[in-house]
Amino acid sequence: MRYLLTFMMLLVVSFVEASPAPNWVLGRGHPNYDPSQYLMGVGFSKENTVSASESARAELIKSIRVKVNSTLKDYKSNKKSFSEATISSESDFLLEGSQVKDGWYDEEKEIFYSLVVIKRQYVLDTLSDLIQNIVSKNSLTLRQADTFYNNDDILKALVYYYDGYVESSKLLPYIQTYKSVIMEPTSEILEENYNLLFKEKIQNIVEHIEIEKIDSSVKDNNVSLKVKVLYKGRGISFPIKFYSVYKHHVERVFCKKDGCETKTLLTGVLNKENRIFIKAVPDLQTFEKLFTYNLSERLFNRIGLLNVAFKDTLQNQKDIAEEKYYAYMNKELDKKMSRDPFTQAEREVQNMRKRQYYNCRDYNCIDSLGGPRVPRASGHLYNSGLFPNNRVGHRTRGNINFNIGFGKGRNRGNINIHKEW
Repeated sequence: MRYLLTFMMLLVVSFVEASPAPNWVLGRGHPNYDPSQYLMGVGFSKENTVSASESARAELIKSIRVKVNSTLKDYKSNKKSFSEATISSESDFLLEGSQVKDGWYDEEKEIFYSLVVIKRQYVLDTLSDLIQNIVSKNSLTLRQADTFYNNDDILKALVYYYDGYVESSKLLPYIQTYKSVIMEPTSEILEENYNLLFKEKIQNIVEHIEIEKIDSSVKDNNVSLKVKVLYKGRGISFPIKFYSVYKHHVERVFCKKDGCETKTLLTGVLNKENRIFIKAVPDLQTFEKLFTYNLSERLFNRIGLLNVAFKDTLQNQKDIAEEKYYAYMNKELDKKMSRDPFTQAEREVQNMRKRQYYNCRDYNCIDSLGGPRVPRASGHLYNSGLFPNNRVGHRTRGNINFNIGFGKGRNRGNINIHKEW
């Protein structure tokens, strides 16, 4: 309706005798609208008055420092990403009270001019509401993020801090716009720098995240790599990607606070030179899906640089396995000796004496460990040779010695058994 009235007014003007350009067209203001009370925008178009009025609104927006189509929010979901452009939503909100108040047609140049005005107080009230809404939302987001942080849910705290960082970035332009519209220097507007606060909290987290290798091994033709994501030395939940540098093995896991592990066949990661090379890095694809807004490379660049690796050769792993095996066997033997030292020592002594007995060849062979003479070649057999500190012919309390001899004289062919106690 207002566009129709403007068009009719300009049409009437066009039938009137050509007149010089009014002051408002020349940028000198309008006598009916005090600049201290109104904001004005002057637009022009060669097409029609409607286009001229839209041009005037665009100029009005520029005068209050809010750009048309100024914001673009990138939202994401787990299934797909999409962009929703909030096309001139804030500027449209501010211009709801604007009106077309005058028009002029330049017959010589065939150009339509239009004047759009809006009360300063109306803009200030609207901006104040927008600022307070953003401040309230930032305050709530900050409290939620701090709660997650204090409960050691570092990843979720990081998501909320970044949401607050992006949302708070709108606050400063609105505050600047408010200051450009207001005419009273004594007026106050909340100007807490939430954007800087959120930024510092994000940097504090990102700068202290590390990936630590817990274990890596090759066993039974399988390769394993276990890692842990830390924040200031404490384990945190974080998405991790394991991949082979030489082959196409890729595994994505959501690492828990106690760590995560990948296990794969040796053939899947071994190259032609029998080399093994596996890396663990942040899974940026999964990591970005956790956030509402696209990540700032300037803030999150360090995350992409984190990595740990397991790099070795197959031969070296075989050598390590053998060393571990021998170390294990020696350890088990030491345990056995510590449990039964006397039995083991006695067994070793007996074995040595048996070897010495079978190596004796005459009657004069004497046990080097303190045992009796062991006649073998002469045909005499003296017990088993295992009684220490005893000689042939000695009386030994508690022992029975059997002497079997084939001698001369009256003992020829006799067998003498002597019992001695």
